[in-house]
Amino acid sequence: MSGNTTRTDAHRGRRREIVFAALTLAASVLFALIVIPTGVTTPSSVKHLPLSPAFLPYLLTIAIGLFALIHMLEAIFAPHIPGEDEDMMSGVHPRWKSRLLMLCALLLVYLLVPDRLGMLLTSVLVTVALLAIGGERRPVILLGVGITVPLLVYLFFAHVAQVPLPTGIFEDWM
Repeated sequence: MSGNTTRTDAHRGRRREIVFAALTLAASVLFALIVIPTGVTTPSSVKHLPLSPAFLPYLLTIAIGLFALIHMLEAIFAPHIPGEDEDMMSGVHPRWKSRLLMLCALLLVYLLVPDRLGMLLTSVLVTVALLAIGGERRPVILLGVGITVPLLVYLFFAHVAQVPLPTGIFEDWM
């Protein structure tokens, strides 16, 4: 394949990333300005924002918008990476079927196991497995992210938002 065609395909891929990020950013702005205010009812008795039913939708919408903005800026300003063109040309990962099957199995684990193991332990196991399936091999990253992110999410929902979550084998400890 000629270098000119490869460069055009890479340019097209970057442009696709920019368009996708811009559409995601626009959707998050529409959600924040129109969908959440009209769709989520907040009782007048709620005085603190974290206790409001609209808090989590706003938080998630802002996070998605921020990540879309970062992705768009990265697609616009990031330097060309050698070998990026060849990766984009292949299209589909060679082991996509096994990865899809593993993802379905993990979702099934997430559905069936929290009552026995507890939500926190199940989340840690599934997060570490998802990172490994995604290609991460560094133990510090696997365990660091695999423990920290589920723990922070669990602490937020269990203690700040007061959402009852299954404790499983840790029932006597909590």
